[in-house]
Amino acid sequence: MSRTVSAAGLGAVGGMVTEYLFDPELGRSRRARLRDKGVHLTHGVRNGTRTVVRDVRNRSQGILGAARYRTTGREADDDVLHERVRAELGRHVRHPREVDVHVESGHVTLTGDVLGRESRRAHRAVTRIPGVTGVDANWTTRHDATRAPRSREDGGPMEAVLGLYRQRWSPAGRSLTGLAAAAVWSLSGRLPRPLGYLVRAGCAVLAARAATNLPLRRLTGIGAGRSAIDVRNSISVAAPPEEVWPVLSDYSLFARWMPDVLDVRRSDDGGRSQWRVSGPVGVPIRFEAVETAREEGRRIAWKTTEGQLVAHSGELSVTPEDAGRSRIQVRLTYNPVLGAVGHAVAKIFGADPGRKLSKDLMRLKSLIETRRVPVDAGAGPRG
Repeated sequence: MSRTVSAAGLGAVGGMVTEYLFDPELGRSRRARLRDKGVHLTHGVRNGTRTVVRDVRNRSQGILGAARYRTTGREADDDVLHERVRAELGRHVRHPREVDVHVESGHVTLTGDVLGRESRRAHRAVTRIPGVTGVDANWTTRHDATRAPRSREDGGPMEAVLGLYRQRWSPAGRSLTGLAAAAVWSLSGRLPRPLGYLVRAGCAVLAARAATNLPLRRLTGIGAGRSAIDVRNSISVAAPPEEVWPVLSDYSLFARWMPDVLDVRRSDDGGRSQWRVSGPVGVPIRFEAVETAREEGRRIAWKTTEGQLVAHSGELSVTPEDAGRSRIQVRLTYNPVLGAVGHAVAKIFGADPGRKLSKDLMRLKSLIETRRVPVDAGAGPRG
């Protein structure tokens, strides 16, 4: 029975693929699109492989250089040690200019001001520098971050963050993590079922993290606020900014060039707006937004109020170009259900926000330049 069901399922999938690719009307364009995506994927894999190889080579050279520095760097004069100490202080002290360094015959004397939480860490780091025979930390420790008069600039040491906790992983780190996840997955079959399932789930999460290079909060949408997905686009229109701005600044006109917008109502003060848009499978979604910035003739920014189903924020701006043209720039950040995973699923089913935004901007361009509502626009009033 299981073989029969599997064969029937494979046959159904094969029939659907065949019908999709060899449709008499759209089959040719679909095959061309599939071919282009395959070429794009091939180029991406090739470029990614080169990037990983280059990153591994550079990191290997760095590791060898660090080992050579630790073993052969002990024979250094006081001037070289002085520069090494200053460089190391820059990594561990918030205001390294407040610390004076004196080196004599390999012995380092540190004076000045430093924060109490940085004192021990910086002292230990200077002690480990090759060539340093001793360290006297005669500096004054402070318990607040108030800058001393000598401090010229705000700064701060870069926090040492473990590679797996970084927002963006290196190409070598992504490759090694993906290979490790695949290896552990292959060995998890020997584990008891409950434990094996947990291990495979962890491997799947690591593989997705390595493949997308997105933090888990953006990947899942948990704790990402309004910033799980970032969509940007721009377009140039043949009209000056003073003609473009009235269309951009009036929310009630959005339905003319955004088919998904069904209705927009603004409050009396103009700071809040009630939106009704077309959601999945045509189900209307309502949300409330509040303006966070408005520069007349230039820029509008907004965000949804707390408790909305799909939290998002956005920004519209217009800048002048040559020959009486204008450039419209749009940025949308939102957090769909399941974060980037939900965004990927939406793209598979044709609900790609980036593609929709591109089409909306083309309708906006047509509306501004021809002063006529596009035929595929929403139900807004036609001028």
